[in-house]
Amino acid sequence: MEQALQGKVALITGAARGVGAEIARQFVAQGATVIVADLDEPAAHALAGELGASAHGLRFDVRDRAGVRAAVESVGRARGGLDILVNNAGLLANGAFDATGGEAWDNLVAVNLTGLYNCVQAAVPAMRRRGGGNIINIASVSHEKGGGAFGNVWYGTTKAGVVAMTKGLGRELGPERIRVNAIAPAVVATDMVHQLLTEEVRARIVSRIPLGRLAECDDVARLAVFLASDWSAFITGETIAVDGGFLRT
Repeated sequence: MEQALQGKVALITGAARGVGAEIARQFVAQGATVIVADLDEPAAHALAGELGASAHGLRFDVRDRAGVRAAVESVGRARGGLDILVNNAGLLANGAFDATGGEAWDNLVAVNLTGLYNCVQAAVPAMRRRGGGNIINIASVSHEKGGGAFGNVWYGTTKAGVVAMTKGLGRELGPERIRVNAIAPAVVATDMVHQLLTEEVRARIVSRIPLGRLAECDDVARLAVFLASDWSAFITGETIAVDGGFLRT
């Protein structure tokens, strides 16, 4: 059977570990050439080396607008354009609303919202040269809850912005055959989350999930493959929850 992403060029931000790394693995398995883009350059190159000749590590700071533009243009020149952008890089803010000071808020917005803006602005011209493309944004169920298990109100606010941007971009870019969708996970069992989880907190969260477990990275990655491929050719502007039923309880 033909691989779902054969011949596609994908750039994944925050891809050195966690959800981004699993998306990179599955994209390579489906035939894509993957740019593992991350602020942690050694980790990005290490993962690319693990994934083989179809993966390439790249230092990438989504907050640096000029740097993002230069990096995407370089990828486009080297690979003949860009087909898929996964905006996975993000920061988590935890705790009550007044536990996040102004500087932390500024950085949260710089990564979770302005960073997404920077990447989309840079990637769309390269997609136009390919005659279309796919943008996948990683949101969170906290966009509906106004925060939640780990994400506080400020985090939820930035992720609500991601959902609004996804809807608007889906509408505006659809005529150019560029589809834009978002994935909204609940709590994903990453190393970062494990550092925050006590057994009590984990049990409390799982008790609110009808499927009885936390999300795994590959739960998100499999949906990313679907949205990046022609299997979802008539879907755009949507945000799809990967939450085990959490939002329905």
